[in-house]
Amino acid sequence: MDNRHDMAMCGCRCDLCKAYAPNVAVNDRREQLALAWHKYYNLDPAVMDACDGCRVNPSDLNCPVRQCVLKKSVAHCGDCDDFPCVTFYMRCGSFTAEQKKDFDMAEYNEYMLAYDNETRLKAYKSAREV
Repeated sequence: MDNRHDMAMCGCRCDLCKAYAPNVAVNDRREQLALAWHKYYNLDPAVMDACDGCRVNPSDLNCPVRQCVLKKSVAHCGDCDDFPCVTFYMRCGSFTAEQKKDFDMAEYNEYMLAYDNETRLKAYKSAREV
């Protein structure tokens, strides 16, 4: 995976997301994803449109992270010297190890891992600094 293109501006992994349009075309699992979002984020997305990703056809033009990344001309938050910041945490999808201890990890890995952007970006940034 090329981190500059398959990673959303906030660090989510589009290629792992069940709502990502190429994944929907092969195996539409948006209904199961909506149930996971309800379980883990307490969100009730009535309709989960197929998504082309924030780089191609953003569904949320008002996303503060997207606006910041574009303004700073970086590929994603992990390339920003200010990461992590208040703006990033407005769209952070990660959970602490303590929160994860009671999760169904197979379900979490299948449906929620795509959104664990904080862990992913911290690893990316750490690898860059070596």
